[in-house]
Amino acid sequence: MAVTGGPRHVLPLWLALAAGIARAEDVTWILPEFPPGFINDPGMAGEGYGDKQLKFLIGHLPQFHHVILDGTANRVWHEMEHRDGICTLTVAKLPEREKLAVFSARSFWATTNQVIVRTDRLAEFARFRDKSGAIDLARLAADDHLRGAYSDSTSYGPSIDAFIHDPARKTPLEITAHLRMPLTLLDKERIDFAFGYYMEMSYFRRLDHLEDHFTALPTQPEPARQDGHVACSNKTLGREVIAAIDSLLASAEGMKAYIEPLRAWYSPADFDAAEKAAKSAKSNK
Repeated sequence: MAVTGGPRHVLPLWLALAAGIARAEDVTWILPEFPPGFINDPGMAGEGYGDKQLKFLIGHLPQFHHVILDGTANRVWHEMEHRDGICTLTVAKLPEREKLAVFSARSFWATTNQVIVRTDRLAEFARFRDKSGAIDLARLAADDHLRGAYSDSTSYGPSIDAFIHDPARKTPLEITAHLRMPLTLLDKERIDFAFGYYMEMSYFRRLDHLEDHFTALPTQPEPARQDGHVACSNKTLGREVIAAIDSLLASAEGMKAYIEPLRAWYSPADFDAAEKAAKSAKSNK
């Protein structure tokens, strides 16, 4: 087994092959930018839960030669469709992707986007919360006093996206170009709430040295979860890799070790749910 050393190579796969960084017979892991799944920031490089899950997988798959490359999400699926031995992880299993990739039988319990507020202003959101404590997006959309923010560089799932693009919405929203900006605006009290993942909130709070004064609230309707699978090219080598991963994660011990990196980024409640989900079934097909 061998893994490319040093910083990851941000190269198209054809160029990586030409440069000798990757070979046609390698298992090539292409990792899209999504902190804290995969982190390249110098201060926390390699500390993402996906980074550590990949390290675990590679450590238990010595029968393959592994190469790690960075790439966009579009590049991942393009290469996976056209080449064998291309893999990625922490991805949702979607019908359009199943046409070109094979997915691990087991997945980890994924979190959903939430409404993030300042804890010291939590009482202002009481009138929008249902009995479970979730923010009712319909009630929030009828209010014109609180100002929110979102990034136009991502999707927050059908429910929150529908709220954002609802022409009847009265709630003013600011649009930002980067995922970290809404949380920064919330920290400076320029807005009243933001949308995002709890784990995303944890990452940008650490990256920007923000105070720990945020609370993430679920929404109603609740966004659909898209659990995290390993995916590889639906060709000979890719299927061999997925078969080996399925064997590894079939055991309770293997799955427990695989989801352990989530603990550092998930909320305690979310990690508890992930542990229960891992124990409840042998596979999440």
